[in-house]
Amino acid sequence: MKIIDSVEDVEFKAFPGGDLFSVLVGRHESTGSSKHHTVAIVNLPEGVESDEHFHKEREESYFIITGSGSAVIDGKVFPVQRGSLVYTKPNEKHKFVNEGKEEFKYLIITSPVWIPEDSHSY
Repeated sequence: MKIIDSVEDVEFKAFPGGDLFSVLVGRHESTGSSKHHTVAIVNLPEGVESDEHFHKEREESYFIITGSGSAVIDGKVFPVQRGSLVYTKPNEKHKFVNEGKEEFKYLIITSPVWIPEDSHSY
């Protein structure tokens, strides 16, 4: 079992592109030892976008918590905002872009459990 009182208290890891990332529930003991899914949170500061990538085996759902921007899936641009839900299938390349004036935060639910070896860039 794992309980996080508030996602506002989560410690983020910074990536070279400026996006901030934290695994909330995952395969390691420190994140709950999940066997079947991963839950992560991403914070894209103003003007930042995530790296475009795809997964050969995993499907992902993204729930937008704050902000607005675009989901780019296989080259098609979809506007998203607080409350939007985006689902990607295996092999669909995807990224998110913060086009607003505030933080753009979203939850990622991945199944099966996420492993770094299944994140592929172009």
